[in-house]
Amino acid sequence: MVSASRSPSTMLRLCRVAAPLRAQTRPQRFTRPLSTAVPRKSAPGQEEKGSTGGGSEGSGGGERSGFFNSTGWETAMGASAGVLLLGVAAMAYQAWYKAHVLHKMEAAFNGGYDPVLALAKSGDSQAHVTELDPPRPEQAMIQSIIDGKETGHYFLVLGSKGSGKTTMIIDAMARSQAEGCALFEAHNDPSIVVDRFSESINYNMNRDYLGNLLGLSDLSGMSVYQSVERALHKLEKALIRYSERTGRPAIIVMNSAHLLPRDDDGRKLLQLFQQRAEKWASAGTATFVFTSNDYWVFDVLRKNSNRMDTLTFKDLSRSQSLEVLRQCRAHYYGKEQALREERAGMFASVYDIVGGRLALLNSVSRRKDLVEAADQLVEDDTQWLLSKTGIIEDHDDDVMDEQKWSTCSWLLFSELAKRHADLEAALPSSKSEAEAEGKTEAAPHNVTDPTQDKEEDVRGCDVPNPHLTWGEARQVMTRPDFILELDHLNIIHIDRHHHIRADSMPLLRAFRKVAEMPGYAEKLESVMDRVSAIESLGRTRELVWKEQGDGGRFLLRHDAKGREVESWTLLGGDERLGREQEPEEEDKGQ
Repeated sequence: MVSASRSPSTMLRLCRVAAPLRAQTRPQRFTRPLSTAVPRKSAPGQEEKGSTGGGSEGSGGGERSGFFNSTGWETAMGASAGVLLLGVAAMAYQAWYKAHVLHKMEAAFNGGYDPVLALAKSGDSQAHVTELDPPRPEQAMIQSIIDGKETGHYFLVLGSKGSGKTTMIIDAMARSQAEGCALFEAHNDPSIVVDRFSESINYNMNRDYLGNLLGLSDLSGMSVYQSVERALHKLEKALIRYSERTGRPAIIVMNSAHLLPRDDDGRKLLQLFQQRAEKWASAGTATFVFTSNDYWVFDVLRKNSNRMDTLTFKDLSRSQSLEVLRQCRAHYYGKEQALREERAGMFASVYDIVGGRLALLNSVSRRKDLVEAADQLVEDDTQWLLSKTGIIEDHDDDVMDEQKWSTCSWLLFSELAKRHADLEAALPSSKSEAEAEGKTEAAPHNVTDPTQDKEEDVRGCDVPNPHLTWGEARQVMTRPDFILELDHLNIIHIDRHHHIRADSMPLLRAFRKVAEMPGYAEKLESVMDRVSAIESLGRTRELVWKEQGDGGRFLLRHDAKGREVESWTLLGGDERLGREQEPEEEDKGQ
């Protein structure tokens, strides 16, 4: 306690001492330095000695120790350590992500759940034909391909729409739980093809890469073909690991390849996949399978193929078609009704109209009246055919190109209808003989051997299906550039041997129904004459002359000296003018 009797001078000294103490302790109270090191006080004698004795050495050591103990040094070291740890973590994530991508792509070929099989299983309520007697010759080959037993080559599966290509492939995948298989659908848009292909092989095109958040990915500027090439490059590594682990090739199926655009984009995509298919087939790591309804896919792949085998799907035989009708009808309406209809001969009548197309047989079997449904199918195809290729007798010149397409098409259709009528008239009279021939034709054979997979026009007791070769069709149509368009519209079908047939039996019946109408041949001839007349008018040019020279001659061209180089003389009245002048000259001479 301060005494009140202190003098003013004493109080003044106390205030002078307390002021620097407060100024010295206040920063320590509100600011805390990062360094906890307490500077060591040196004695006055030592300071003098250091300042007078080793001056430069002492100051340098103090500066170094002061820099390493400073806040800037600690901040730089902390930032460097953070950047180093971040770089190590980024490299570790990059290595993990690449391995993770390959692991996912390899897992896409493991057996078990597959979206294609799950979707097919959800449609089990529809009629499904399990077994055929005799079995289809293509079934054993498809199962062998899916099981990975056909190594060293890849396949193109050709067949008309509804012949059962996709169904048989999915059934074969279901038997093996999609072990080693991946299937994707083609599309007219190449970018959608890339998405479907990447989804089938479990590849996200680096969309889940964390570097995308920092803008480190360059996927935005890639074209469709670059995306496919990158996906195929990564897939190749995964396929090598899969084949080494399992000892069998993986199976990749491009379904409906005919849906690709029929231009340079579609051809480029096919060539990309074909190059990998050739490479993987030679190495035994993967087997690629293309399926198509149209001939143009075969034409594109055939150009650069070395290891491609072609498998052609044909229509069912008579016995197989009757078995399909029996199973489908029993599924929809019961076995008793199916047995009654078979005994009544309705199945045989339906087969004669519809043929052995699997999809059409299943479609007709859903209807209550089989025969009426088959007849209606022919009528619908007839009207659709006329909407695409109907001829008009007194057509205007604006539709001349469309009528040229129609007349050339009907020249081909009429020839097929005529040959079909001739084959039906020449069918074997003995049914037992025809059945025996049918059994021999249904014997198993190598369906990829081009010498053994030819389809006959008449096969046992089956409904006849005539054909023209491509060369014959060129002579008949006189416009061969229309053939591929007819194939694209599924009006005709072209196989690997360049044989042209009607795409289905109802369409062939429609050909005959229209071609056998009274006076249709004369009508077709008159339309062709009309097209020729319009073309002739288009090629004719009318010249009108205002003045004429002597003797009806017209000077068209002369040289630089005025000499005649080219002239025309008109026939008719102008020549008579010249002949009339001759007697006048003779009279004057007399």
